[in-house]
Amino acid sequence: MKILKWLDENAEEFLLLIFLVIMVLTMGVQVLMRYLLNYSLTWSEELTRYLFVWSAFISIGYCTKHRSSIKLEQMLTYLPNTLAQIIRLISKVVMFVFFIYVLQSAVAVVQTTYASGQVSSALGLPVYLVQLSTVVGFALAIVRIIQSFMQCFVELLNMRKQHS
Repeated sequence: MKILKWLDENAEEFLLLIFLVIMVLTMGVQVLMRYLLNYSLTWSEELTRYLFVWSAFISIGYCTKHRSSIKLEQMLTYLPNTLAQIIRLISKVVMFVFFIYVLQSAVAVVQTTYASGQVSSALGLPVYLVQLSTVVGFALAIVRIIQSFMQCFVELLNMRKQHS
């Protein structure tokens, strides 16, 4: 249970940190190789690009978990609390529907790419592994939205108990 709790609280942050460290180290080595040894690595930019893509899609779940919609949150601070909660709920429902729709399309794209057997030019990685980032990112976002729905439901139940 401790591992699941840790994963729930830190999975996105951990993966994003690991990807960032690998990207920085890879590009640092690439710069050193190019300017000190006059030799370029053929695979470094492709690896960094793929990790950046993975980071972008994993960050969807992270931002969903932390309600990082800056413009929406700024606007909601000026509204009465009840109205702000209603708008947040509507926003979550819209995001939930959108992410489910996009997830279905992402799965179809990954299946097609998997069937084609396409590989990347420098690393020779199957391209579906890069495209799988969309599936993971949108699935994480859906999980985080479901968690926020459950948290809202628990808060409502607690409010009802306090008023009884």
